[in-house]
Parts: sequence; C-alpha cells; structure tokens
Amino acid sequence: MVSTSGAGPPGPERPTPAVKDRGGRHPAIGSYLRFIATFKGPALLVGTVFGLSSVLLAVIPFFVGRLVQALAATPAHAGRADRYVVALIVCSVGHDLVWRCGELLYTRLLIHRGYEYENVLFHNVITEPYPYFVGKSTGKISSYVGTLGREFRDFLENSCFTYVEQLVKLPSIALIMFTVNLPSGLLFTFSVMLMLVIGRVTVRRASQEEKRWADTASELDGYLIDVIANFVSVKSFLREDAEVAQVRQRRRGVIAAANRSSMWNIVFWSSMSLVVRYLVWPATIVLNVHLYLRGELSLAELTTFLSALVVFSDYIWGTVWQISRLNLQLARVEEAYRYLFGRRDILAGPAPRIRIAPPRRSVEAPRTLAFRNLSFAYPDNVDEPVLAGINLEVGGKEKVGIVGRSGSGKTTFIKLLLGYYPLPMGMVALDGRVVANRQLAEGISYVPQDTTLFHRSIRDNITYGAAPDVTQAQVEAAAVRAHAHGFISRTIEGYDTLVGERGIKLSTGQRQRIAIARAFLDDKPILILDEATSALDSESEVLVQNALEDLWLDKTVIAVAHRLSTLLHMDRIVVLEGGHIVEQGSHRELLEREGRYHRLWQRQTGGMIPAE
Repeated sequence: MVSTSGAGPPGPERPTPAVKDRGGRHPAIGSYLRFIATFKGPALLVGTVFGLSSVLLAVIPFFVGRLVQALAATPAHAGRADRYVVALIVCSVGHDLVWRCGELLYTRLLIHRGYEYENVLFHNVITEPYPYFVGKSTGKISSYVGTLGREFRDFLENSCFTYVEQLVKLPSIALIMFTVNLPSGLLFTFSVMLMLVIGRVTVRRASQEEKRWADTASELDGYLIDVIANFVSVKSFLREDAEVAQVRQRRRGVIAAANRSSMWNIVFWSSMSLVVRYLVWPATIVLNVHLYLRGELSLAELTTFLSALVVFSDYIWGTVWQISRLNLQLARVEEAYRYLFGRRDILAGPAPRIRIAPPRRSVEAPRTLAFRNLSFAYPDNVDEPVLAGINLEVGGKEKVGIVGRSGSGKTTFIKLLLGYYPLPMGMVALDGRVVANRQLAEGISYVPQDTTLFHRSIRDNITYGAAPDVTQAQVEAAAVRAHAHGFISRTIEGYDTLVGERGIKLSTGQRQRIAIARAFLDDKPILILDEATSALDSESEVLVQNALEDLWLDKTVIAVAHRLSTLLHMDRIVVLEGGHIVEQGSHRELLEREGRYHRLWQRQTGGMIPAE
C-alpha cells in the first residue's frame, strides 16, 4: 500500500514540506529580498539615485545655520550669505531634479518587476500537485496570491521612495546633532535607541494581532468567493438570507480582530510620541538654548540644531508611520506566504519561465497497459487503503468498463490514472516497460462526469489542451463529431459565445458534448471516461453515447459507469468492491456467473446502481 503524504502540501493546519528551507523566521520577506536580488543592479542604481536626492535634502539645516550666522554678522562678513543662499538653492533644486531622475529610472527599470513576482507566485501555486488544492480553500488561495503580489509592489515602491530616504536621514541628522555639540548628539542617539527598544516590544504584539486579522479577513474572502461561485445552490435552496446572516457574523469577527490590531497600533504610536514629545523636544531645546545664553553655542549652531530638530520631528513621524505600515505589511504577507507555501523557498529552483506549448507529438498506442499490485491510501487517512492489490492488464484498443458501488475505489482509480497522486515505480507498465503514472497521463484523453468549463468562449473551451495552431475547421469538425455543432451554431455569437462561470449558460448535456469535442482534438491513444452519461437525460444520453462510440473507435478505453447499460458493448467489465477486483469478464459472462455483477444488474432501476 502507498500513501501520498509527501506528494504535496497538506492542509492549512500542517506546514508545507520544504523543497529548500531558506526562509528563516520570515520566509515571505526573505522571498521578496531574494527576488529583488535577481535584479540587484537596477535596484541598487535606483536606490543610489534616491539616496543622493535625500542627502541633498538632509544637509539643508547645516546651510540654514550658516546663512543665519552670516546675516547676523557684521556687514563686512555678511557677503558670505550669498554662498549659503546658492548652496540652499542648489540643494533644493538638485534634490528635485535627482528625485525626478529616480522616478524615471524606477518606471523604466523596476515597475515591471513587481508584476513579474506575481508570475512566480502563480507558477508555484498552479504547479502544486493535486492534493495541495484538495486541502485548501481555493478562495483563500486566490485571496492570498493577490495579497502577496500587491504587497510586493508596495514593498518595492516604498523601498525606493521611502525607506532609502529614511535610512539616509537618520545618520545625517545624527551627524548634524554631533556637529552642534556632543550632548545633543548623545541625547539624540539615546532617544532613537530608546524608541527602537520600546517599538520592538509594541510592534511584536501589534504584529500578532495583525496576523490574526489577516487570517480572519482572508477566511471571510474565501467564504464570499465560495458562496458566489455556488450561487445556483444558494438560489435553489433559497439561502440568500442565511448566507447574508453568516457573512455578517463572520464580519463581526473581522471587526473584532481589526479593533484589537488598531488598539496595539495606538499603543505603538503613543510610545513613540512619548519619547519624541516628552523627551527629545524638551531636553534638547532647553539644553541648547541654555548653552547659547551662556555663550557656549553660536547662533549658527543653534539655528542648525533647531532646523535639524524640525527636520527630525517631521522625519521621525514619517519613520514611525513607515515602521507601523511595514509591521502590518509583514504580518499580512507572512500569513499569506505560510498558508500558500509553508516555509518553502519558492525561488530555490530555476527562475520560472512562461512556456509556450510545444508542438504536439504523437503518443504511440500501447499494446498493453498493466497495473501490478496497485495499492493506495489517501494522505490524510493512510491506515485506510482505498485500493489494495489491484492487478489488471488492458490490451491495446480494448474497451474496459469499471463498475462498483459508491466507495469501491472507481474514482480513486481514475485519479491515479490521471497522475493526480504519484505512485511508486513498478505499479504501472506500458508494453512491459515500467512508467510513472504521471507519464502515463501524457497519453490519456479524459471526459469527466462533471464538466466544468472556463468562463471563456466555446472555442477556447474546445481547444483547451489542443495544439496552439489548431484551425477553426478542426474545431468545427470536432464539434460535429461530438454532436455539438448544432447547438453552438444556434447561439448568438457561435463559437465566440461565452459560456459563463463554470459553463452555467450551457446545459449538462451541452457541456458534456463540449468535453467530448475537446477530447477529439486532444487525440491520445488512451481514453478515460468517468461516468460521462450518468447525469444526462435520455435524449442527451443518446447523443453523447453516439459521440463517445465515435471517439473511442481506435483507442484503449477505460470507462467508469453507474449505468450498466452503457457498458453492454465493452470488451470486458471489471467489478470493484472494497478496493479489490472481485469479478471481471464480458457482460454476458458476468451474468452467467450470477455473482456480484449479476446482483448489481438485477437490482438496477432505470439503469442505475442502487445505493445500499
């Protein structure tokens, strides 16, 4: 028996297996930084330009002090004011010009990178194995992918436009304070360190509350997407009021989490204000005015200090705001990243590239398809095998039907054929050659029981998975063979008609015939049918059955069916029960044995297997 506990990331309660754990304590921000490192040259260039612009702004208090000193001096020395006026103008104009250059460089070199990261996210999500999507909410996946993409663009933009400026101003102001006098510099440095210590404590709690809010909000987003996607059921059962009540209840939880997060942000802001308003301002102003009155500080130095203090006050609130925003951002992105990828480094492998579908290559029809002691249990219930010891050989172009009651393992067998869950090597063989079941899937065309279509045109749905150079004539020929061309032609826009969410504008039979037309274009030697007619009315069943018989003429066919009447002309019928093959043979042979199949046939009503 084999389970697939390592086949892909499990549900949200358990961490995703790491391909390479390089994320540390903050895998999301680590992912951001590693992606930025892939274009570090342009990023450093843009950052340097913005840094230079910030330096030109940061030195203005120094020249303001010198200008005031020159103006207050004797007329003989007042002429020095000209050079400081020029310096101030150069700093102001230079700051603006260099800043605009930085903006242009950011637009040309970096802005598209923010969207490229979303390609990386989508690539890593959509290439996850089948179990990944079984264990997670698709609405939440969609919400979190959007969150990570938006937050990365904000992070990249803030890094250039804000964080660089903050990093330049802090040492610049500290240096100016030390040039005024040593006590001011020391007091400023002590104040900044005190803010960092206090901020670290309050930020940690605020971050925890923000993560709880992010998770609660994403749960609500996922619930909303789920309700809207299943609007047919909502309308059918008149559950509009009940769903509105449920959303309101869940939103109350979001509001409560938002209030807790907001309160801790108020604590953060208040603690920063305590240091700035009650320590830095009073202490430094009293100190420097006292020194000036005692003649130990020049007018230029006092003016420089006051200008720097004003700049610091404006700067520190901007810094506090950015730290607060960054804290909230980190909480959101870490919650989203861990849900999607655990601690796995999504940049550990080669950079994903958008691949153009290769030219279609013909897959040789197998002479034999064999399953050897095939056993399987689902990852979340490894002690309960769904299939056990399946030994089955299917000849080339043989038509094999699979029957059995609900829970016998039919659907699981189909999932394994399609490669949804990996099997150990040795359980599947083509023409005597052992192959992986994922490799087997490359030679399979599939018509499912419940055909859900993309919200795209009929043409796009028929050609999904087909060669990129497929012609309109080929599309129409496939539709004709699938008995779909007639109803398509009667639609207003023909093959350009949008089918609606999950194909809602089409009937079940019409969607099924679209799926069969798709299989005609996806011409593979093995055809899998998963109860393809079980949900159809009699008229649709006849059309679909005729189309299927045309489709499977030259193919090896494995068909799961509830209606035993659809398997009358199969070469062989295999009966599953409790994950084991209990009988196999032709329809007539199985009836003559009067075994399990005979009892199923006798108990059928309207061609369906009754539930027990």
